[in-house]
Amino acid sequence: MENQPETARRGPVRALLALLGPGLFLIGYNIGTGSVTTMAKAGSSWGMQLTWTVLLSCIFAFLGIVLFGRYTLATGDTILYAIRRRLPYGTPISLFIMATLILAEFAGVAGLTAIIVDLLCEWSRAIAGASLDSIKAANTDTDFLRRAFTVGSLRLTYVVGICAVVGIILWKGRYAFLETLLAVLVAVMGVCFLVTAVLLVPSWREILAGLVPGIPDDPEAMKIVAGMSGTTFSTAVLYCRSITLKAKGWGPEQGSRAWLDAGVSAVSMFFLSIAVMICAAGTLFIAHTPVEKTVDMVLLLEPLAGNLALSLFVIGIVGAGLSSLFPTILIAPWLISDFRGRPIDPKSWINRTFVVLGILFGLAGPLLGFDPVWLMTATMALLAVVTPFSMIAITVLLNQKHVGVYRNPWWMNVGCVAALVFSVVMQVFAVIAFAKEVQEFFQS
Repeated sequence: MENQPETARRGPVRALLALLGPGLFLIGYNIGTGSVTTMAKAGSSWGMQLTWTVLLSCIFAFLGIVLFGRYTLATGDTILYAIRRRLPYGTPISLFIMATLILAEFAGVAGLTAIIVDLLCEWSRAIAGASLDSIKAANTDTDFLRRAFTVGSLRLTYVVGICAVVGIILWKGRYAFLETLLAVLVAVMGVCFLVTAVLLVPSWREILAGLVPGIPDDPEAMKIVAGMSGTTFSTAVLYCRSITLKAKGWGPEQGSRAWLDAGVSAVSMFFLSIAVMICAAGTLFIAHTPVEKTVDMVLLLEPLAGNLALSLFVIGIVGAGLSSLFPTILIAPWLISDFRGRPIDPKSWINRTFVVLGILFGLAGPLLGFDPVWLMTATMALLAVVTPFSMIAITVLLNQKHVGVYRNPWWMNVGCVAALVFSVVMQVFAVIAFAKEVQEFFQS
């Protein structure tokens, strides 16, 4: 993504991408397979009772997007660079934030790829009408089609294919093409999820009732609430917002466009997340079959929802996973550019080194048999740890004199305090959940 202002005339499609390009990155990043898994788990376990969690998370995500964008529009500086320059102990704080986010994102890449591959393998089984386990045991006399769908070859084909396509696109550094691709993936994901939700929607009264805050009486409920918040009010998304605005060349004159872009992003995140919950609540919750991982959606929805709803939902999840995979790999070199206060160079050795590392982690996730749910839980916990630090930092920055007329009004400071309290509560939930996951991992 070149660091140039947008001045040239565009056709209607390019004009729309220019207006919503930064927001498309946020939607694509945020609504991924981890988000789908968490929302599906909530819907299948407790129906629409946790709708309020999605609403609050999207409200605070909108506020964070506005705040991080506001500072960059006003000063031209990205947030990590500003923290390093303008806050006491700024260098160690910014290094801690950067290292934690990069570690979380590499775990996320491995988890994302593993989930996508598991999902595609199970979908292939469903479409082919044969069990992968039975095909694996087939002998050489089996027909060609059945032999082609052996577990190992199918998984390897998907892994290599996905990583090769992602790697080639990111290596070339053609971010204008990537922005268009993300727009297509987000559109496909959105249409599939929303159409499936309409086909499977439970009572609208139940959805409205879920706006009243409350936590189900279940040991896993707090973990899922933290996960739902972590996948929506994500720290990495906030830094990504600042970086993309800087790379697009937006300044104070684009302030109204930035508000619109942030609003479209937050509203889209809300409706897409709710659509996934509806899909699970309208089928799996009624059948008393809660989801434990994303691939369960294929196994459980297949007999309940029919081929059309199943296929639409799977296409939506794959679109969600791919649209998250691109920004997740890119966040590491982007954060380094942010920390150094330098423009993004997609063809630099740093960028390409991290692209290669991201692809290697993507290959390792499904091929080495890592548990994708554990990896995504670790990612959410790590992201939750730095959210309070980030909210404190942006609040201090936006109250400093150098921001001028863009200093926070009192109502924005009230919003910052509310977001900080919310992030601390979610941080506590996430850390407790992650600690339990680690304990169970070593005991197993």
